[in-house]
Amino acid sequence: MPWPARENRPLSRELDLRSGLEAGGAPVMWERAVRSLLPGMQELVPRGSEVLEIGYGDGLLSCYLHQRLGWRILGLDVSEEAHRSAQENASRFGLEDGLEFRCCSPDAVWSTRGSYDAVFIKTVLYSSRSFDEYRTWLDWVFSVLKPGGVFVNFETGRANSLTQIYRRLRGRSYTDLCLYTGEIERLYNVRFEIIERRYFGGLSQFFAPLPTLYSIASKVEEEMRRRDADNSFIVAMICRRPTGDGAPTVEIEGPPARDGA
Repeated sequence: MPWPARENRPLSRELDLRSGLEAGGAPVMWERAVRSLLPGMQELVPRGSEVLEIGYGDGLLSCYLHQRLGWRILGLDVSEEAHRSAQENASRFGLEDGLEFRCCSPDAVWSTRGSYDAVFIKTVLYSSRSFDEYRTWLDWVFSVLKPGGVFVNFETGRANSLTQIYRRLRGRSYTDLCLYTGEIERLYNVRFEIIERRYFGGLSQFFAPLPTLYSIASKVEEEMRRRDADNSFIVAMICRRPTGDGAPTVEIEGPPARDGA
């Protein structure tokens, strides 16, 4: 994608990570997960890398990643409101030269082709309506990464039964969608080389509105029980598309039909 030469402009204001996570809710909890992967993201996806981001929302996290890590980001989102907000935020922080935001339909997202250094996604794939749709998402991500390209993903886990009860009582629409589990994890394992994978949250997420209590609860929780794919609220991972003869072959057939289509 074309990146215009940078003109003489005022320096952009410094962004903090938590402000980039406010729109998605529970920023204290998500900040912990994102910070845990920042060293690996910085090492494996160096400054100047061309990164494809799916679901940029208000664009503030994209702004942070560009400012902090030096990534050149092309973002795709289905929301016109998100598109307007993201463009406004990039302009507000003086970061338009390294960020491009597009609004497109879900089918147009899957029609995107390329050979990117990395793909970045936060809390998008779990909204898949079926296991097959989730699998197709991963196949598509694989297809747009160059060999050796990096996939950074932050997912919402199904977590424990108490969390599921809480979600139902609160009327969370995503409760019965494809939240991260061991079955979902196996889809990643057969496609990508897993560089780093971390699990967060059992009961500690209920203290997220109170940062000090959350910090204490999460530390106690880590000592009491090991987290895994089936008992975590957040799963954070860095994967890599394999290179050479051992790399799987992936063919994209298009999105599965949705109900009412």
